[in-house]
Formats: sequence, C-alpha cells, structure tokens
Amino acid sequence: MKTRLAVANGANDVERKAARDANTVQDAVNLIAIVGVFHRHLVALSQASIGGDELSNHPVVLAFTSKINSLCRMTSDREMTALAAVERIAAGESVTYEVIPF
Repeated sequence: MKTRLAVANGANDVERKAARDANTVQDAVNLIAIVGVFHRHLVALSQASIGGDELSNHPVVLAFTSKINSLCRMTSDREMTALAAVERIAAGESVTYEVIPF
C-alpha cells in the first residue's frame, strides 16, 4: 500500500487547540479526563472536515493514543489478554485482570 501525506494545519484554530491539549495531557494521569478531552477534539477535528485516514493518523490523535497506551501499560500481551477478557465479559462471564499501579 502506498503511503500518502496529509497536512496538519497549525493556522487552523481547531487543530492548534487540539495540539495544545495533546501536548498538555502528556503529563496527566486522569484517564477519564484525557479520554474526555480526546473525544472533544476528535469531534471538533471531524467537524473541521478532517476524517478517515487523515483523522486516524493525525499527530494529535497519535499523541492522545500514545498517552492512553502509556497509562494502560499497553503491550501486545496485555492487549490480547484484554480482548479475550472482553469476549468473556460480553458473554456474561466474570474475569480477573492484572492491575499495574503507577
């Protein structure tokens, strides 16, 4: 698949505000707040006609995703374990899971 380029426009107020918050949350630890701010910026970016692959690969989206991955201590093994647990929970089962403190 051929890679293509897009432009993140610092002159666009929506993108500039999203980038400021993406930078600010790098020191944050409140997952609920981070996800809330991330959601607000995803909606704003989408309303500013940034969508599809451009949205999924936007530097702001990658920065927020990186922070969430970091807070959740995400590894491939943890991801696979979580996905298996989600299937069991959806089927009505209880599961135990590892809690890694900060």
